[in-house]
Amino acid sequence: MSNPNTSVSSKAHRYELVHGDGADFVAYQRRREDGLWQTFATWMIPRAICS
Repeated sequence: MSNPNTSVSSKAHRYELVHGDGADFVAYQRRREDGLWQTFATWMIPRAICS
């Protein structure tokens, strides 16, 4: 496997997994002109209740 690139990414979008107390979320983000990431949409992934 290659080493991750630590320089500025050329990607214009990404998906990020965010963990919450009752559910997990996937956030779709786009890179703004100033280089910061802006979230455009989120999807909830509910956790299954295991007994």
